[in-house]
Amino acid sequence: MHLFTYGTLTFPEVWQRIAVQEAVAERAELTGFAIYRVRDAVFPGIVRASQEDVVAGVLYRDLDDETMFELDAYESDFYRRDTVSVVTQMGESQECQVYIVPESRRDMLTDEPWDAKWFAEHKLESYLNGA
Repeated sequence: MHLFTYGTLTFPEVWQRIAVQEAVAERAELTGFAIYRVRDAVFPGIVRASQEDVVAGVLYRDLDDETMFELDAYESDFYRRDTVSVVTQMGESQECQVYIVPESRRDMLTDEPWDAKWFAEHKLESYLNGA
């Protein structure tokens, strides 16, 4: 199974703590979704948006069942895993899974876009210490 990630799991330090297996990873983009900070948290969620919206992230390929089990537990029932199509940095369209925030939980997201660079500079270390 392939998985597109867009938040904390795009950081190798986080991936290595959560995932059971090493995986081939490459940059990819998901069109038609927007990324926001989860209310009272430092991690993000994505929701369906306009076709002009694009979420940058990392595509992990060929994940085994045990790794997906661990990732499902990490993401919890806050997210719903869904099938989408992303475009890789090489221009390939790839069907994969992604964790999205269901519309019924949209109110748990702020209107503030999540910023990976800000997270890396200000919160990654403390996130790892508490993860």
